[in-house]
Amino acid sequence: MSALPVLALAQVGDTDGDAQRTESLGEIGSGGSGAATNDRLGSQSLDPLMVQGEAINSADAPTTGYSADATRAATKTDTPLIQTPQAIDVVPREQVEDQGARTINNALRYTPGVFTGLAGSSSRQTTIALRGFPGGDVNNTFLDGLRLANDPGAYSNIQIDPFFVERIDVIKGALSALYGRAQPGGLVNYVTKKPLAEQQGLARVYGGSFGTYGAGLDLTGPLPNPEIGNYRVTVSGETSDTQYDVVERERFTIMPQVDFNLADDTSLLLQAYVQRDPEGGFHGSVPYDISVDGGRFGRTVDDEWVDAARNYETFDRDINMFSFHLDHEVNDNVTLTSKGRYAEVETSLEQVYQNGFLADVPQATLDFREDNTPGIPAGYYDQFSPNALDRFYSRAEEDLTSISFDNYAEFGFDTGEIEHRMVAGFGYEERENSVRYASGYLASPLESFDPDYGGDPILDDDSLAPANDRKTRQVGLYLQDQMEWNRFHLVLGGRQDYLKREYTTGSTGERLERSDDAFTGRAALLYQSQIGLSPYVSYSEGFNPSAYTPFNGEIASPVESHQYEAGLKYQPPGVDAMFTLAVYDLTQENVQQRFQVEPARFDSVGDVESQGIELSARADITDRINVIASYSHSNVEYADNFPDLGVIEGNTFTRTPDDLASAWAKYDLTPAIDVGAGVRYVGESYADSANTLTVPDYTLADAMVSVKLGEFAPSMDGATLRLNANNVFDKEYVEACFSQTNCYYGYAREVIATLDYQF
Repeated sequence: MSALPVLALAQVGDTDGDAQRTESLGEIGSGGSGAATNDRLGSQSLDPLMVQGEAINSADAPTTGYSADATRAATKTDTPLIQTPQAIDVVPREQVEDQGARTINNALRYTPGVFTGLAGSSSRQTTIALRGFPGGDVNNTFLDGLRLANDPGAYSNIQIDPFFVERIDVIKGALSALYGRAQPGGLVNYVTKKPLAEQQGLARVYGGSFGTYGAGLDLTGPLPNPEIGNYRVTVSGETSDTQYDVVERERFTIMPQVDFNLADDTSLLLQAYVQRDPEGGFHGSVPYDISVDGGRFGRTVDDEWVDAARNYETFDRDINMFSFHLDHEVNDNVTLTSKGRYAEVETSLEQVYQNGFLADVPQATLDFREDNTPGIPAGYYDQFSPNALDRFYSRAEEDLTSISFDNYAEFGFDTGEIEHRMVAGFGYEERENSVRYASGYLASPLESFDPDYGGDPILDDDSLAPANDRKTRQVGLYLQDQMEWNRFHLVLGGRQDYLKREYTTGSTGERLERSDDAFTGRAALLYQSQIGLSPYVSYSEGFNPSAYTPFNGEIASPVESHQYEAGLKYQPPGVDAMFTLAVYDLTQENVQQRFQVEPARFDSVGDVESQGIELSARADITDRINVIASYSHSNVEYADNFPDLGVIEGNTFTRTPDDLASAWAKYDLTPAIDVGAGVRYVGESYADSANTLTVPDYTLADAMVSVKLGEFAPSMDGATLRLNANNVFDKEYVEACFSQTNCYYGYAREVIATLDYQF
């Protein structure tokens, strides 16, 4: 019988005997090798996992280079990527550092099938579309295997700073059979840095474009009594004027952790994540007719233009999360895991935003405003030009709290010649958000080509409405069996979920609730050949309850999905490389889509289908050359007709580029100097559901040079100076359009210098 190691680590590949705990090697900030251990159950020397006779690191361990060995997010067990029958991309720490990514959006730019330009250069939220399906930013982001407490349709969403992350796992396809409610395109799991057993640290300062300055400190090592466990404290802060004159961005974050060795077979990790965002940067839009296409007025505005008001553009968010992770090895074949998190997010904001051209507002509407709004005199709107924009004002105060738990047991056993790794568990999630809005109040129009961002633009009452409460509860029971026989790997799993949603309207006291249950399954088969090729096929199901504000007086039924996927993975023996090919056919049923910003309007558009192909390559070709490349093509279409909404069967919804491609290479030019460069391509997308307005494709270039200062001056050993340039040629481009009224410019050129000191 194959023994099951602690921490849900399994003996895999061609090895026999007792699997033992993994020694995780890593050096802070380097993603490279070192002497520090990340042993969750003690500081013993442990044998690594083996695949075809080669050692691999745990899915929680710091990675070396650009290639990862294993993932836990896809199966809740440490499983080598080459043996996982699913498309998976891992963004390791070293790639994040080399590319100078300071947001999760930027860290995922070189990942196939992932589009993060849904809101352009907005920095308030992490916006992720997987395989053509948006909404992953609030439904499918996880931190250390637990869903982040985000609320779709609200502002209280959690952003994680990549400085606190060891790696990012992107798992494609529906995963409801393990995690419950989920978007069909997949999930993104952030694996945080963990305490290490050897004392080490990283100090960082950086600065550059748009008045950006920041600093970070990362310390880890054993507690005063090393037998008790290890600690880690990570701190960062940043301030920036951003590319927009009227707003700033500020962030301060600390993440303390202690990993206790309660016994030789038991460990407990306690973690806090505290973040303050007193200024959230800009989130606004620009109409299609003055950004993508200047034909209406004969000109366009540039990528520094905003629709905001200087004194009414605020965003203040506080995030507090407290987590635990308990592991207990019952014996060599049974491991118990329990983890949980309490999170609270307090958000307050106010903003002035455009909602189309004043010339397109019916005259009767303007007359009504002048007759019924004390702040608007008769004839007020006559003073504005045809290119002036109609604007509104809103503000909000939100208080979100959540708790989540995941408890599971992993069993290792044999039935004849078949080896099993079985996971049985249950999860619980509860999220409640108290929301107070002042929305849709009139503000002064803005001249598109002669904007005045000062003064007091508010023309209407701006009192906050009584709080609306939104609550969601989910309980799930799941079972999964990973079987291995004669190089075949079969995964079978299912989950039963019970869900309850409640909405209470503060102004009326009206209360709506809905209860649902869903069973979702998963089946996948992979064959791992001796030459490194692993073909696979899979089928998975998903469900995702709408969390939008109810429309038509009813809470919508959950969205259901299913996906067929086939692929091929290739891991050349003896080479740190992985090449993958995946094709998929995905259907989502009973889709709800937002069609109007103000007032918010959500409608059902029936079924949506997505077929596509993804190719990726990651290789540490030599000790001096690291390469990543990817291409993905998706065909996302409405499967039904809703003429009143402009939804036509066969059309694609907005913000969904058909093609994505990227390539990045790093070369260690000398022992002291590294250089890197990359190119990103985003294909055409549409700005309306009728598919009559096109957002052009664009290509961007990035570059990096890094110098180890200790090679020139021994007294500076451990110091590294890195220069990153994103959008090197300062291309002006629109990333995506939600509608003809709301388009989003992308990031302008940014150059940042970073000084690291490792000790």
